[in-house]
This record gives sequence, structure tokens and C-alpha cells, in this order.
Amino acid sequence: MVDRMRRFLAADLRSALASNGYAYLPAFSREPDADPLLALARTLGPLYRPRDIGPDSPHLETRPARDASYLDPFDRPEGLGWHNDFSAHPKRPAVSLAFLAQADPRGPAHGAWRVASCDLVLDHLLATTEGAGIVRFLRNTRLPFSFSGEGPPTFLRVLERRGPSPGRLGLRFYGRTMRNGARLAYGAVPEEIARAIAAVETAADAVGQVLEAPPGALLITDNWHALHDRLPQSVDPGLPLRRSLLCFVDHLHEDQDAVPAVNPAH
Repeated sequence: MVDRMRRFLAADLRSALASNGYAYLPAFSREPDADPLLALARTLGPLYRPRDIGPDSPHLETRPARDASYLDPFDRPEGLGWHNDFSAHPKRPAVSLAFLAQADPRGPAHGAWRVASCDLVLDHLLATTEGAGIVRFLRNTRLPFSFSGEGPPTFLRVLERRGPSPGRLGLRFYGRTMRNGARLAYGAVPEEIARAIAAVETAADAVGQVLEAPPGALLITDNWHALHDRLPQSVDPGLPLRRSLLCFVDHLHEDQDAVPAVNPAH
């Protein structure tokens, strides 16, 4: 019965992902562990394991801290900024899941999520002459990406058609990794790239929405068709801090005509 319910839920979630680019369940599970999360993820598709996750732990757990590394943005106090996951990776997971095992001690508005459909972001840009020019630039130019800000950047297309043929336009985006990549490639962020990044972020601000993150909430995002963000979170010592469990799906079941995100760990 539980498996059947998960399959029905997965079908609804796939429909929401196809329509909006994301799905939100404010009361997904009362169990503060990864088992329900991973079970649901497997009904959506095969798990994607980043290189730094062992085979026995197919999920990440956030640990907020004031002195968290720049390479661990999920743990840092400031907001993440608009992005989709693994943007600097040529091959990346199709879907990300974030489950709130423990909410921010200052309430669900702290560490809340922001989400924006990429369809709406692009529509917002295309509604103006300047925005349409930025979309053309993003479609026709490979831009440099770097998550760490070190070593050679990876040049990638920002806009691609994704999903079942003929597909719809998808967006690869994280302002931080794009600015890092531009500095590595050019010594500074060229004005045209800076303007394009800012325009996408402004469009996402205009069309996005804030979703509170109470305990047990789940956010699922399509990494080509949605942008998401985590707002500032508490890092005060001695408090039971926000704890999010994250896992990733390589590609959705029944997505036969899509170009799958091949897991580089396999």
C-alpha cells in the first residue's frame, strides 16, 4: 500500500515538474531521516550520487555554521542566490529534492525557499527588447562556469532544449559559478555577462515566490526548468539549527526521449 501511494504521489509530482518546474509539499513526512525521501526519489528515477558521496550514503545533510567553507554554500548563513544544482557540471542530475528534517530555530520564514519557473523567467525577459537580446546572447554563447573559483573554467551552454522531443527551453544558471568562471577566463566579469546574469536574477525576483520551510516540508526542482534559492539561515551556536537532507535523481522514469544527465560517478 505504501509503495502504491508513493507511485501515485510520484505521478503527481512529475506532472507538477512538467508544468511548473518544481513541486512543493509542506508536510511530506514527520520522520526526520532520509528513508522516506530516498524512497520517493527512487520512484521518480535512479539516484544521482555526486563524487564526494559514498555508495552507502546517497544523500547530503546540511550543517549550518558561521565559518562554513565557501565550497559548502548550503551550510553558510547567507542566502544561496538563484540557481539550479550542479550548474558547473557538463552532465548533472535532472531533479533535486530537499527535505526539511529540522526547521530553522527562528521559524519557517528563516531559511525559506524561493522558486521560479524558468518558463516564466524567460517569458519575462522576452517581454522587453533588452531582455530578448539577453536571451539571444545566452542561446548563442557558451559561457564559463566554475563552482570553486579555481582551475580552468568549463564552457557550457546556458540555454538548451531539454525533455521529451522536441523539448522546451531549459536554463543552466548560478550567478556565483558564472561570475567565478568569467573571472578565471577573462580576469574580470565582462559587462555583457554581468548584465545577462543580473537580468536573469531580476526576472526570477519578479516571477518567483517564497515557500516557507517548516519541519517535514519537501521541495523538488527540475534542474533545467526551475531556479531555486535558500534564504538566509540561522547559525547561532547552541541552537537546534536548520537541517536539510538533499538527494538527486539522474533522470526521470518514463522520460524516454529526453537527453539523460549521465552520472559522472558511474
